[in-house]
Amino acid sequence: MKRFNVLFLLTIGLVLVAQPALFAGTYYVGNGTCHSTSPYTTISAAVAAAPAGSTVEVCPGTYAEQVYIVGKPLTLKGITDGNSNQVVITVPSTGLGTTNDLLLDETLAPQVFVGTNAGPVNISNITVDGTGYSPGPNVWLIGIYYFSGTPGTIDEVTVRNLSNSGYTTGIWAENGGSENESVTIENSSIHNVDQNGVFVLSNQTPPTLTATIKGNNVAAVSTYGIYSDAAGSITGNVVTASLTAGVGIFVDVNSTTSVESNTITNTVTGILVGAANVVKSNLFDNSFDGIFLLANGATIESNKITNSSNAAIDFYCYTGTFTSNTINDASVGLNRVPASFSGSNTFDNVPTIKTGGC
Repeated sequence: MKRFNVLFLLTIGLVLVAQPALFAGTYYVGNGTCHSTSPYTTISAAVAAAPAGSTVEVCPGTYAEQVYIVGKPLTLKGITDGNSNQVVITVPSTGLGTTNDLLLDETLAPQVFVGTNAGPVNISNITVDGTGYSPGPNVWLIGIYYFSGTPGTIDEVTVRNLSNSGYTTGIWAENGGSENESVTIENSSIHNVDQNGVFVLSNQTPPTLTATIKGNNVAAVSTYGIYSDAAGSITGNVVTASLTAGVGIFVDVNSTTSVESNTITNTVTGILVGAANVVKSNLFDNSFDGIFLLANGATIESNKITNSSNAAIDFYCYTGTFTSNTINDASVGLNRVPASFSGSNTFDNVPTIKTGGC
């Protein structure tokens, strides 16, 4: 298997930027029938040739390649031709090169690698499909990977069919530097991934990555639908994880993310709350536990939790603010509640409203 060093890739990107570019413009990929000026047959060739700030427009079709966007800001987007606008990036027959992420030192095999601190890289209307490829043990198969320090927007993409014995993530974005960066992941579909749907993290306190995750549909994932150890917001997403193992949304200990107006179904835990986060106006259905606390100080407000086979909210003896939640059809409404708890909530069809034991 090929192996690429991150520093080598970034160096190549900087060299490309340093070349005497013609001008930033629009570069086309296709077979010549989609656009009359389509000089490139692969996405990689167009990305390598395009100067910083350019747009690479890709005609519908299947492109078996590993795409690297390094060292320069760029926009990559699929376009419509006739009756189709589906651009699919698949794994090449030679497999995927690997790299190590900066924060966790994990080995990754990304289908699309994005690494630049020179400006945003925006990706839209692209499908990334990992069907049939497994890089092997302890190597993470990633659909789209934003290396540390890389800003940008992922909009209207699909990432699907990633299976590698649990070492998979649909979209992974991170920042380990001291300078603030922002990533937006929106209006996208991530499904049939045997580990994580969306994974965003920063190892700084407070986080230097602001991740806006909104309007996505995350389905058929085995562990975390959306995992955040960053700043930002998670709003308006529909998340369906695994009823046997999955967590809809996990905001971890370093996260300052707010979680609002999401729909979360068919999970072991709807939301795991690992910090003093705001969890507001979400809809939960068919979980073992709707909300599970792992820290003090959270604000849990105006959520609607239905059909929790264990508890609608498990305090795990942590404290916070809990008001105006509506709980219908749960074995226990509020579980392991500290003695200091006070709050007004609505309960329907709940045999045991509150348990103590702290």
